[in-house]
Amino acid sequence: MFTLTFSGGRSTFLDGHPSFTEPTAKIFIKVMLPGLARKVLAQLDTGAAYSILEVDVARELGLFALEGQLTRLSTRTGDLRGRLIRVPLKILAEEGESLVTAATFFISSHWQGGTFLGYTGLLDKLRIALDSPANQFYFGEES
Repeated sequence: MFTLTFSGGRSTFLDGHPSFTEPTAKIFIKVMLPGLARKVLAQLDTGAAYSILEVDVARELGLFALEGQLTRLSTRTGDLRGRLIRVPLKILAEEGESLVTAATFFISSHWQGGTFLGYTGLLDKLRIALDSPANQFYFGEES
């Protein structure tokens, strides 16, 4: 018999963001980014091509001064041009271990939404699970 560890951490997710109102519930988790003294509330979006940082956070981290692959991203508000930048990230755990990893973020000064954690360059490398009735998010890296 063997034991399979699916996740190393668990946190409570929020159904909404206090600054970006939505007509339906979404999944928001707390993350930390090196260089910021505060937590960032990020929306999980498995349908997003990349993770996206809100402009104020990207500016505060000095990411607009960095070089990265130029790309175009189709969003619900239209096509945007920006750069792909790899950024360290910590997914905060209330139980178990917080996960220190990195994500490929799309950085654009024209983005007007919040912070999203997308599939390519982040979620595609993680094990994630939801207990939706209890608002619990489970996460871990592939072992």
